[in-house]
Amino acid sequence: MGWSYRKSFSAGPFRMNFSKKGISYSMGVKGARINMGPGGTYVNLSTHGISYRQKIPGPAAPLPRPAFEIQPDDAPGNITSAAVEELTDTDSLAFITELNQKSARISYVKEAKFPLLLIPMVLLFFSFGKRDRIVQPAVDSTIVRVIAFNGANIRKEPHLKSKVLQTVDYDQKFALQDSSNQEWLQVRLPDFSGYINREVAEINHLSSEEVKEEETYLVNRYLGYELALYVLCFILFIRWLKKLDKKRLRIELHYDMDDKYQQVYQQFKTHFVTFSRSSRIWQYLNAQRTTDYKRNAGAGKLIRRVGIPGLSENKMPVRYFVANVAIPCISLHKMELYFLPERLLIKRGNTFAAVFYKNLRITGIVTNVVESEVLPQDAKVLDYTWQYVNKAGGPDKRFNDNRRLPVCAYSEYTFTSDTGVFEIIATSKLSAMDDFAGFIGKIGALQSRMEEMHFN
Repeated sequence: MGWSYRKSFSAGPFRMNFSKKGISYSMGVKGARINMGPGGTYVNLSTHGISYRQKIPGPAAPLPRPAFEIQPDDAPGNITSAAVEELTDTDSLAFITELNQKSARISYVKEAKFPLLLIPMVLLFFSFGKRDRIVQPAVDSTIVRVIAFNGANIRKEPHLKSKVLQTVDYDQKFALQDSSNQEWLQVRLPDFSGYINREVAEINHLSSEEVKEEETYLVNRYLGYELALYVLCFILFIRWLKKLDKKRLRIELHYDMDDKYQQVYQQFKTHFVTFSRSSRIWQYLNAQRTTDYKRNAGAGKLIRRVGIPGLSENKMPVRYFVANVAIPCISLHKMELYFLPERLLIKRGNTFAAVFYKNLRITGIVTNVVESEVLPQDAKVLDYTWQYVNKAGGPDKRFNDNRRLPVCAYSEYTFTSDTGVFEIIATSKLSAMDDFAGFIGKIGALQSRMEEMHFN
């Protein structure tokens, strides 16, 4: 019969656990505890229904936190977050350390495919050879050519009274069989031989070199069997490498939710779907003030924007990332935002960062935008203006191509954090992201309250 024991000693937020597996240490409060022991390091997060647990290889050193300040309205510049290496908050360091380490590892399958494909190429190269094939053999023969314009007779015997076997035309040629007779030449025909008078024919000598061409032929008679065996071994080897990759690169997140929170989390996905159904969604890349109102439809700020490259209700950040919940994703310009149940995961290139919702701020405002592109179907038009306006606000008649432009009310959402997150997303549909942003704000508020309970 097996035996086990477990005993713990507490000293404030610190706890020492004794068991037959060894000694482990832990620190934290209810709802957010880090356990370190012989089985590895685990992070467990629980906030009234959200239970998060992740295995990580070891504690990570904290990263320096850069100062961050949003540019004022009158300061032109790019709208972009800080370097992705600086965006992670303290609560996500261990998680991001493991994610970045595994995403930076080289896949065995990708590395092995190229050399493995060289093997059949080498096999094929040595399985075939080159050799010469005779297209036309060398010719060295003597022929008899008819030179009489009226033709000639081929007789059975070499004299004029002999029977005529065949009448031939001018320039016909026959193989010479015997030329010993002074008056007659013996020639060979397909079915018989006969004689033709020397006066109506001449002897010609023909010679030509042998004609060859190079051909490829199979040297290895067992090539088919070897290729079949290689394909079988290739499939088995790749499957084995995939298992190794899955073991080395797999990151698994498992969320335990009770029935009540399942209903709440369903709203999270519903709000994202509502946001994604806006006709147009833009990312702002640059904003700057302008005093040239007349040439810019009366606008006081010029914004460079691009359409969002993609939206997904469920997208995994990397290939071997596994989660038991849907992960909404917003693909921005050179960046992707993944919304986990408790934090925002940021991906730029192959590097990740993460910010808990308690450290993320999403502010939404309604802005008036002069729309110079195609008018979105769900846009709310407030007024109309002209591309070139005069002092009174009317059309400047000096320009022949002066277009009438709609002034639309769009919703603008700014994502910020103390670690350097700074992204602006705008939607053509008013309040398209209000519910989604509000839900994230509520989760962040709950996380902040849990943190206050810890310190109190």
